[in-house]
Amino acid sequence: MEYIDPIPHVVALLKNAGITVYGNAFQPNPVLPAVLVRVAGGTGYTRLQLISRAEADYEAMANLITAMNYLERNAQFIQGIRVLWIEKEMNPTPSIDTDTGKPEAWAYLRLEHLEA
Repeated sequence: MEYIDPIPHVVALLKNAGITVYGNAFQPNPVLPAVLVRVAGGTGYTRLQLISRAEADYEAMANLITAMNYLERNAQFIQGIRVLWIEKEMNPTPSIDTDTGKPEAWAYLRLEHLEA
């Protein structure tokens, strides 16, 4: 089975939920709050890193939790890959982006899909 990059498909699902989301990198001057989804490793599965950036720390955390919960509840609707399941690997962690000084929150999700 050939590998398929899950990022465009995960981004599409989150966009359909009305979440401002970027794949792989934040754009210059992103609309905030926003979530970034990127691959952070995995063999036989995909480890997704979700990073939420906002103007306030509580807003970054709330936005991240919304995106995580939405993905866990709706993974079967990700189109373009065959998802077995998705689950969080850690609880959300607050931080500050060193480049922008903006509050962030981040976490890892384990995405099991046949094309990993």
